[in-house]
Amino acid sequence: MFGVRSASVLTVCACVACVTFPALSQDKKGKGKIDPNGEPAGFHKGLSARFALWHGKSNWHFRVTTAGKTRHFRGVVRAENGFFEKVHSHHLEKTGGLEDHWKLDMPARQTLAFDFKTHKEIDGIDFHVSKTTTALYFQLLIDNEAHPKHVYIGHAGVHPHNIPFTLPAHPGKKK
Repeated sequence: MFGVRSASVLTVCACVACVTFPALSQDKKGKGKIDPNGEPAGFHKGLSARFALWHGKSNWHFRVTTAGKTRHFRGVVRAENGFFEKVHSHHLEKTGGLEDHWKLDMPARQTLAFDFKTHKEIDGIDFHVSKTTTALYFQLLIDNEAHPKHVYIGHAGVHPHNIPFTLPAHPGKKK
């Protein structure tokens, strides 16, 4: 059904299941927790290869884009102590050379693996996690390499200190 590319996503998914969660992510200077609320300012299609990740009013948004060159984005998002309630595609290609895939492990629904090929546009996923979910683990790769400086989190577009990283599943709004 999914082919060779999906098999590699599932392999990543299976490997991550054995990994322990790192401490909650800090900002790029290693100080303070990252605020994931709000879409990264200035994010739009056609920027340099990057991940944009943010929490909205009630759910998470995950996007990738790239400028001029097709790039391969893949990885895993895992729910700690909970599960994914809903997952929705955002502008994913279903066929052709830029065919995109995502898959939940069933029946647990704790691990979301994705495999996107993107060229100038935006691909992504929106998701809700259960109230019991305490943290989200992110393993994000561009062309099979981890690039923390190409991950933009929350309105401030802060980069994680390293990859993999975790964020609180239900971040509170800034007061």
